[in-house]
Amino acid sequence: MKIRSTSIAALAAIPLALTGCAAAPPQAAPNPQAAAPSPEGVAWVGRLCGLVSGFSAAQQQLPGVDRTNTSTLKKTVVDRIDSAARTADDTVRGLQGLGTPPIKGADQVNSGFQQGFTEVRDILRTAGDQAKQVDPTDQQRFQAGMAGVQQQLQKGSQLNLKDKFVQLEQNKELNTAAHQAPECKPFFAPPQQPQSPR
Repeated sequence: MKIRSTSIAALAAIPLALTGCAAAPPQAAPNPQAAAPSPEGVAWVGRLCGLVSGFSAAQQQLPGVDRTNTSTLKKTVVDRIDSAARTADDTVRGLQGLGTPPIKGADQVNSGFQQGFTEVRDILRTAGDQAKQVDPTDQQRFQAGMAGVQQQLQKGSQLNLKDKFVQLEQNKELNTAAHQAPECKPFFAPPQQPQSPR
């Protein structure tokens, strides 16, 4: 039984808008007139950045997909989706556990990230539930079931967390703290350009 690779490619990738979080557009350097953040403020925003970038990094470490047959493909796709959903849930719980921020307005940024990661988790859970129902014994039903899973996962590519980064940037004290927190460095690094072959 030959498995159509075009439907599998999207499933193997698990399209999430958040996997590019660490490559968010570089933000402006902090305004020198912004209030100097407290060490507690820098630590708080560092933990927030660590949770967001941790999710992104975890997506690069998802279990592989075994295309040996439809049964192994189904199992590995389910494992991959479940792993991503657990990571999204861990991120939501971590954001909820940050507590009251010592920077005014930072709670709105945190709430926005919580909402975004909750949506991602819910999309992944729904896709995982759909994948578990796919019948690997019939090629036609398998293809149709995996196409439905793929459509659910595509909803993740419609999520946009860039507005949360804009909120962070527009809060001068929070932006200054983010520039000081080592965990936030990935968000300010310019995107790496592919090197040309020599």
